[in-house]
Amino acid sequence: MKYQKFGFYSVFAGFYLFFCAHVSMAHANNISAGAEIFIETLATATQNTFLNKNLAPSVHKEEFRKIMVDNFDLKGVGKWVIGRYWRKSSANERIKYLQVFENFIVENYAKRFKDYTKAEFKINETIIRYNSIFVSSEINASESEPVRIVWRVNYKDGTYKIIDFLIEGVSWARTQRSEFASVIRNNGGKLSALISALNKKITYLQNQK
Repeated sequence: MKYQKFGFYSVFAGFYLFFCAHVSMAHANNISAGAEIFIETLATATQNTFLNKNLAPSVHKEEFRKIMVDNFDLKGVGKWVIGRYWRKSSANERIKYLQVFENFIVENYAKRFKDYTKAEFKINETIIRYNSIFVSSEINASESEPVRIVWRVNYKDGTYKIIDFLIEGVSWARTQRSEFASVIRNNGGKLSALISALNKKITYLQNQK
C-alpha cells in the first residue's frame, strides 16, 4: 500500500512539474512576443515622427522626447550610469542631473535615429536572459551595410521599458557609464561637474546643423 501511495504521489508530482514547465514556457513566449511588438511599435513611431515633414524641427524633437520617455527607463538608466555617485549626491543634484540626462539623450540621439527612418527595420530573434528580454534587430538601408541593434528590455507590472541597446555589439548604457564616471572622477567626485559637462554638450549639439 505504501508503494502504491508513493507511486501515485510521484506521478502527481511529475505531472505538476510538467504542467509548471509548460506554463512557464508559455509565459516566457508571451513576454518575448510582447517585447517584439513593443520594439516594432517603437520603430514605427520613430519613423513616423521624423518622416512628418509638416512638423517644425523643435516639434520633431519634443515628439522624440515623448517616445524616449514613454519607452526608455531613463531614470533607472540615469541612476545606473553614475553608479556609486548617485548615492553620494544630494536630492537637489539628483533632480538636476536626471533632467539634464534626459535632455542630453534627446539631443544626442534624435539626430542619430533620424538617419534610420528611411531604412527597413526587421527583428531577427528574441531571447530572455538575466531577467531581461533581448530583441535582436537589423536596420537595412540600400546604400549601406545592415546595422545590427540589440534592444535590452525589462518587463515589469505589464509594462515594457528599454534599459539598454547595443549597436554592433557596443552597449549604450555601459558607454555612458564609462564616460560619465570618468568626468566625475576627474573632477573630485562631484556630480555637479558632470551636470555642467552635459549642459555644455547639449549646447554644442543644439548648434550643430
